[in-house]
Amino acid sequence: MSDQRPPSRMQLSNTVIVGGLFAVAAALAVHEFFAGGGLEPGQVAPDVSFTRLEGQPVSLASHRGKVVLLNFWATWCPPCVEEMPELVALAKAYESRGVVFVAANLEDPGDAVESVPGWLQRYPAVQPFVVLGDDQARLAFDVQALPTTYVLDREGKVLNVARGRVLEWQVKKWLDDAVSGR
Repeated sequence: MSDQRPPSRMQLSNTVIVGGLFAVAAALAVHEFFAGGGLEPGQVAPDVSFTRLEGQPVSLASHRGKVVLLNFWATWCPPCVEEMPELVALAKAYESRGVVFVAANLEDPGDAVESVPGWLQRYPAVQPFVVLGDDQARLAFDVQALPTTYVLDREGKVLNVARGRVLEWQVKKWLDDAVSGR
């Protein structure tokens, strides 16, 4: 027979309180991840500049008149790497319909110069879309999680945003809606 006593009411009460606090904290963290930070649909995207791997600057405003699929990512981010082939395939499929894909790498600029070219050797299909972002772009879009994906309309307004890995069918629907003006 066991010599253990059942927990007292005080111990049970403390366990319930602590468990409840953890549950509330977890719920708030999940809410912040999915709802907090960043631009929301209807807002105009800021005109930030990125740098192509070859060193030329490119501004987001230079894509006005086109639908922009903007993805913030990093080579060390597994969900970013997982979704990238799908985003590239969609970009190529929608290019003739006025969609431009901008894959904005948000690694530290010094690290990105070292890591991105090697990463692109393994994933060459991504190369034409990759630009290097910086703290200005990260702050302007309030990127708090990688990957973060935006769809911007032809006037530069945010239509859709996903924080975390986005599913291919969802981006396809967003792009269909954007190119048809819905």
